[in-house]
Amino acid sequence: MIVFEAVPYKTRGGTMPNPSPHKARAARRSTRIRRAGDLSDVRLTLWKAIGAAEDVLTDESEKSDLRLRAVHAITQAAAAYAKLVEATEFEARLAALEKKAQQEEFL
Repeated sequence: MIVFEAVPYKTRGGTMPNPSPHKARAARRSTRIRRAGDLSDVRLTLWKAIGAAEDVLTDESEKSDLRLRAVHAITQAAAAYAKLVEATEFEARLAALEKKAQQEEFL
């Protein structure tokens, strides 16, 4: 017959692999939760990505396969960037129209 000996639970790194799983879950959750971004944040990030792809494209020491991927990345990002610029302009125009409509409503 096997007899198991009771091992006391220690709060700091005792016998359990993770004595505080709540902290681990909270840390994981905090990295997932982000604030809602706006189009200007996305636009800036996309512009930085285009610049990084352009650096790869202009670097003569890079392999031709990687440079071709950079060309593809730039064309895809440029198309997305154009749509973002258009959406940002529409957003500004819509805000101006809503403000004008609200002012006319009070008159």
